[in-house]
Amino acid sequence: MKPPVHTITTARIRCCPWCHGEHKLDDLRLLAAEVIAGAGGLAAHGMPRLRALLREALRPMNSYYTNKIEGQHTEPLLIERAMRQDFSGSPDEARRQRIAIAHIDTERWSETVWTSFDSARFFTPETVREIHRHLHAQLLPEDLAQQGEDGETAVVTPGEWRTRGGRVHRHVPPDPASIPEFMQKWHEGYRYAHAGETALIALAAAHHRLAWIHPFLDGNGRSARLHTHIGLSALGLTHGLWSPMRGLARSQSQYYERLIAADQPRHGDLDGRGNLTERGLIEFIEYFLGICLDQIRFMGSMLDLHAFETRLTQMLAALGQDEDTRFLRIEAAMPLSYLATVDSLDRSRFKAMTGLAARTADRVLADLFKIGVLNSPSPRGPVALAIPLSLFRWLFPRLWPEAEGTGV
Repeated sequence: MKPPVHTITTARIRCCPWCHGEHKLDDLRLLAAEVIAGAGGLAAHGMPRLRALLREALRPMNSYYTNKIEGQHTEPLLIERAMRQDFSGSPDEARRQRIAIAHIDTERWSETVWTSFDSARFFTPETVREIHRHLHAQLLPEDLAQQGEDGETAVVTPGEWRTRGGRVHRHVPPDPASIPEFMQKWHEGYRYAHAGETALIALAAAHHRLAWIHPFLDGNGRSARLHTHIGLSALGLTHGLWSPMRGLARSQSQYYERLIAADQPRHGDLDGRGNLTERGLIEFIEYFLGICLDQIRFMGSMLDLHAFETRLTQMLAALGQDEDTRFLRIEAAMPLSYLATVDSLDRSRFKAMTGLAARTADRVLADLFKIGVLNSPSPRGPVALAIPLSLFRWLFPRLWPEAEGTGV
């Protein structure tokens, strides 16, 4: 049985809460301002080397969580292996690895394309298509084949609007023929949200409205979350240190509930001017901004220098009990924490900062390389801090719990 054709006209769809009145925005602006202030404080933490390392280290985590929301995630260790082009012999697992790598590459690519926020360009149908195209063009043909509820197989074309109807849980998206017009209305609704609190609120609202339109045959959720993530980065809010994807995945049932609630018809004449509930959209925005604030606060606790040194001390004490790394000493915590603030350090100076005897310091250094917390361009070259996935459970506990079981 074919799904019903969506009969809502685009003329009646209102994309943003400010279509009805500025007073609706007051509480949202306060919450958005809190997010912006928190993000600014996070970027001011005095560990630039650690922040740079985290930017790359967190990409696999973002990929894991956005794909987990779709039920398409793979183990963190398998993502790490895929980044070294080591793919599983299982076709389904290898497909999930390719999806994970595609997301990582698209996130990295996006930061070179949208280096600053331009709402007139960012909220365009073509931007959404570019993101979807880049994400899916990296996949193999067999990864793009989708079987519909009718049993027929369709192929996802990267960056192209869907040409068939369907149902997403309880939601019946608009008829395919109306997608270009819906996307144009989406653009008109947000193109003037230039900066500050207004731009942040617009990103959250646009996320729901884009998911509601469901413009592609597949990859709508991933593309919408990437669009939002990219916008937050272009606004200068994330600095690669946090993403809403972690929070959305960790509250997945509430995420879906809020999306569905904002899908509902409006409740009376005071619930906006469009066909969809404005109150539901505002509640989704409040939820989304709360997720952002929670992620910022959590990462703030991870980037406190004193707390980081304490975690290093705990790691060294624990791993020093293992036979393979028995030469580790807690005296190395201080120079390791110092390496979070600089690009590299001469080996002799690092060893001197431990205060240990020369022979003991040499053994400590060897074990630090063994666990992967240090790297160097050459056997005698300067040392630099590293944060392998295997040490996340010590260095960033609870940040990516699913990766904490990875052995050293």
